[in-house]
Amino acid sequence: MGVFDRMRRGPLTQGDAVRGHLARATAGADAYTYNYRGLEVHAYFVDEPLPHILYCTFGVSEVASSQPTAGTQTELTLRVPVAAGLPPQWPADQLARLAGMGLAPGHHVAVASGPGSLTGFVCVTDPVLGLLDAPTGLTRFTYAAGLNGDDYERMLRWDPVKFAGLLGEHVPLGLTDPRRAPLSARPGLRERLDAAAGAEGSSIRAMLAGRLDVDADGETALVAVDAQAARDLLRAARYRLLKGRAFALVRGEAWLLLDPGATYPELGPAHAVVPAPAALAHELLAVLDAAPGTYRLRTAPLTLRVA
Repeated sequence: MGVFDRMRRGPLTQGDAVRGHLARATAGADAYTYNYRGLEVHAYFVDEPLPHILYCTFGVSEVASSQPTAGTQTELTLRVPVAAGLPPQWPADQLARLAGMGLAPGHHVAVASGPGSLTGFVCVTDPVLGLLDAPTGLTRFTYAAGLNGDDYERMLRWDPVKFAGLLGEHVPLGLTDPRRAPLSARPGLRERLDAAAGAEGSSIRAMLAGRLDVDADGETALVAVDAQAARDLLRAARYRLLKGRAFALVRGEAWLLLDPGATYPELGPAHAVVPAPAALAHELLAVLDAAPGTYRLRTAPLTLRVA
């Protein structure tokens, strides 16, 4: 762009910087654009470092602004294998859904009803686009790598960053392909994942619960959760509490903290801190189930109701 073009258009915007960065990374490929109420998702057929389709949001960052922005802005990316015809829309739909979640490298999100065997995403810095240092400030391209089948559960048992590294070792560029078998289906990887989770435990300190109601009177607590939150507690019992690590369920102002380091319970109107020695972890594994029911614990002043 020449100086007279810049004078006519005014200062370069964040959007200009993002477009230029994408043009360089895609060898100037034309974009297919999907629109979602003020957010765009652009799709590009690219050949390097291997043939695939790149999807990138346009509008998570302040694309209309020409002013420098403090901190690091974000755009989200997703990459899928090459398909015949136009780029499929489902990856754009997934990015549009993720755009308002404030995702960053190391974050993860489940997919309730994805295509094929897709069950979630783990986020890393995009391996090609990385960080853009523009006059409008830093922009990180956060890459959502698809997880299939039991990938998501196995990631939660272990560590999202380490799981993403293993995914990159075995899936070129970490492409999201709903037809891909989970990593545990590959020879030797199930044993490797089991060993890593067993030896290292889980790095997940807390999970957002779909339902979490805490009713405590200072002496005992009744905590109502949904089936997924019950499964999160069971996972935490095995892969965190037995390793001496705390775990919390959170929803809005309500929270339940199981803490191996706590000496006394702290039971309030919308929260409960419960000491969690190994005996509590073993009791959870023996008693609790994700099926609807009421589960009264003997090793803690806690009753769990799954509904």
